[in-house]
Amino acid sequence: MKASGIVDMASDVVKSAVSRQDEITVVEAGNMWNKLLARYDSIENILVLMNYVKDEDLRKETQIVLKKIRQQSEQLAKLMAEYSVSTIPRPASEIKISVGEPSFTDRYIFARIFQNIKWLLPVHIVSFIQSTSPKVRKMFKGFLLEEMDMYDRLRDFGLKKNWLQSYPEYEGGENKSQEKPSIMEVAQMWSKLAARYKTMEFTNHMVNLARDPDLTAAIVMGQDTLKEQITELEKMLQKYVSPLPARPPEAEKATRPVDAIPDRYIFRQIFRGIQSFLPLHMVAYQESNTPAVRKEFKKLLVEEINIYDKFVSYGLLKGWVFKPPSFKG
Repeated sequence: MKASGIVDMASDVVKSAVSRQDEITVVEAGNMWNKLLARYDSIENILVLMNYVKDEDLRKETQIVLKKIRQQSEQLAKLMAEYSVSTIPRPASEIKISVGEPSFTDRYIFARIFQNIKWLLPVHIVSFIQSTSPKVRKMFKGFLLEEMDMYDRLRDFGLKKNWLQSYPEYEGGENKSQEKPSIMEVAQMWSKLAARYKTMEFTNHMVNLARDPDLTAAIVMGQDTLKEQITELEKMLQKYVSPLPARPPEAEKATRPVDAIPDRYIFRQIFRGIQSFLPLHMVAYQESNTPAVRKEFKKLLVEEINIYDKFVSYGLLKGWVFKPPSFKG
């Protein structure tokens, strides 16, 4: 092939990437850049710390984390190239430090890696919430779920090694289980159930006011999930502690005033409610040490993530989700 033909092909690829920039928002482009930078920083940090690891189990766990972060970095850089978002120089593939006596303990190294993963989880939540482009949102959602699995693995490892501090155990109530949850876990269970009661009461009112049949169906779907979550949280609290928060009144079929509240307003209120719950679910999950409790909090978080994903898609179809300017401008 002639040189001119190669140049033309390269030019077409660049033009194609640039022309696709209106498919993503400027917020998504910025989040991708920030997340790639954070991953490259994590890779360099881990490569430095690996020089001081003595515990072979910790070395193995760290290599698993490093491999996953590298895979996510490659996926992120590839997608950024598709939309012609400027990338960042890659970190070195290996960093060797010649030392005499190691300066860091394995516990310190673990804490640095664990806290880095813990810090990234809320960042993933924000990136996911701010994404309206299906392809980008799907990637951020995948990163979030993968990071949660890594976090689970590292937390269990840290507890096994006695490298993580646990909150004091909850001593109140009549514990009907051999497991003793921490005071933080019980506080999260109680507050999450109280919030769920409040949300159920609110959606019971909103479903009576919605006119759009698709919106009504979406709210009913949300009500079914809320009922399931309330039942699960009630069982958890009854297992560890009593009394429960006061239940909301049963749903009532109310007469809807004509044109009282537009469907767009109803959707936006529920949508913002789900957005505000996601970080709260994340905090409860992150602060939980008891395996059964953390598993339940993780399940609630994943359910909320999936509900939000569906609400974004529905809201975009209706034109009720505010979309930032495209990256192309």
